[in-house]
Amino acid sequence: MLYTIKNNYLEIQISDNGAEIKSIKYLGKDYLHNSDPKYWGRSAPLLWPNIGTIKNGTATIDGISYPMKKHGFLRDTMCELESQSNDKITFKVTSNEKTLKLYPYNFTILITYELLEQTLHSNLEFTNNSKTTMPFNLGLHPAFKVPLEDTETFEDYKIIFDEPGTYEMPAVNLSDGTIDYEKRIRTFTNLKELPLNYSDYDYDALVFENIKSHQVTLTNKDETHGVVFSFEDFPMLGIWTPNHIKSPFICLEPWIGCADAPQSNGDFKTKRDLISVEPNASKTINYSIKFF
Repeated sequence: MLYTIKNNYLEIQISDNGAEIKSIKYLGKDYLHNSDPKYWGRSAPLLWPNIGTIKNGTATIDGISYPMKKHGFLRDTMCELESQSNDKITFKVTSNEKTLKLYPYNFTILITYELLEQTLHSNLEFTNNSKTTMPFNLGLHPAFKVPLEDTETFEDYKIIFDEPGTYEMPAVNLSDGTIDYEKRIRTFTNLKELPLNYSDYDYDALVFENIKSHQVTLTNKDETHGVVFSFEDFPMLGIWTPNHIKSPFICLEPWIGCADAPQSNGDFKTKRDLISVEPNASKTINYSIKFF
């Protein structure tokens, strides 16, 4: 089922399947990929409790093996409507017998979206109802429509980093999705603006670790329309569009953690950038997207 929140600037539709945003209209114009399966059948899934590939599809937690599919199970989990007003909505997800077979923790997740003028604010609150510390990774995966105008092309757009930085891109294994930090495929020096071109994604996502800029702007060359994405809580950023077809979108993916490395020992608790929530405690992660 789709739920709608709106104000004078924005109208957003969210599915109760994974609390995934399915449509974003700013002043009537679509800004989000429409989930066309010809290109990619999703729009803005939430990645939890893992991001990307788990090596061999199985992780070990406290000596027990659990099947873990790419990007976790939250994106395919039905959510309960907790509350809704004209411009704000909250969904709730709780652990159950099915999730405990995939991830051995009792949890409650509250996913909130709120509109304030031109900006979508979101917070995700994770509560650990277990008796032991609960570790997880978290990723965002919105696919922004590019180009926004019929008179433009994909290459007419660019990503502007709030702060310049130098980054070495790790290699993504196209056969299994692991990320190898022992192999570097490209270096960006003092990167401030990244023009969009499809060839950058021939080897899958660009992966920025320890990112200096926690705000990026996706805009056309004249900087007349686009989005400003702020993600202070996230130490990594993936940028992706399918490498085999010229898709009409670009994904900006703030991550806390990432896919396994090919050298992974399979122990979930050794994954990068884990968030750890103590028993009977909560952790809230925030981000915002401004449209112009």
